[in-house]
Amino acid sequence: MARSYGAGYNAFCAYGAEQTLAVLEAFEAIRPDPKEPSLAAVEAWRRAAVRLQACLTLFSPCFPPTRIAFWKRRLRRLLRALNALHDTLRLLQAIESQGRIRLRLQQRVESLLQKARMAWERLHREHIPNEIRGLAKRRASGKWQTMGDALQACAQMRWAELARVNLKWLEGEQRSLASLGMTPLPTATPNEVRELRMTPQTEGEAWTKEALHALETRWGRLQLMVEVGELLAPLLGEELPLQSLQARYRELDALRFRARAIEQLAQLKEAERALTLHYQGHLRGFRRIEQEFNRWIEHFRSERVAEGL
Repeated sequence: MARSYGAGYNAFCAYGAEQTLAVLEAFEAIRPDPKEPSLAAVEAWRRAAVRLQACLTLFSPCFPPTRIAFWKRRLRRLLRALNALHDTLRLLQAIESQGRIRLRLQQRVESLLQKARMAWERLHREHIPNEIRGLAKRRASGKWQTMGDALQACAQMRWAELARVNLKWLEGEQRSLASLGMTPLPTATPNEVRELRMTPQTEGEAWTKEALHALETRWGRLQLMVEVGELLAPLLGEELPLQSLQARYRELDALRFRARAIEQLAQLKEAERALTLHYQGHLRGFRRIEQEFNRWIEHFRSERVAEGL
């Protein structure tokens, strides 16, 4: 592995170790209020977890591969809970009514916060932060600052590898990526573009699982590459298309939130219907509640799709 990255490998790993220690310290320092989590606090916690995941991905050649896979697997469990919690809090903030929807969303927030707390505790119970810290300290040194071109070449090579995997679907950025020695990436296929533009417009339509999965995958990969780009910015600077990636990420994030909001509201509506039928034996009292759910589902369906998708 060291041979494939050339003379800058050790310096790259020393730089990576320092970055990993700093990111890990920030990750350990942030936790939202367990009783009343705010959207800003959960976003900070989620962002710290994403940054740690990006760090482990970017500098994975510098750590034992089996340990990297284990750490990232445990971190993904926490990220799934934090993403769902963040989505629900964001939806709760958007819902203005004080009716049944708000009550059910608050209950879901409590459940998701418990899942996030359990994932966080498991990370520490298995001593994962301490293990990462211990291995990173062995690599950390100030020698990377004197390597110059060799270190930059290694960073360019690592960015190109990750971009080929995570940005191959992305349109544009050809010249910026080619400047890093990459083969120009293929543009999105017509089917991929249709998937990202797919927006249910009528009551009978719904996002398919395949479309949601495709959107979620692109969003996650783009989020990862934005964080990777910020970690490499001190080495590569203006060579990275960070602004374009950040703009595209914001577009996908808005579209993903719409999709998840519709999905959550539809799930809550069906659960409320089943609960009413179970306890009352009829659905007469459910009609008013259903109208409230449908109004908000239609609200998110009618929101404007971000331009460029």
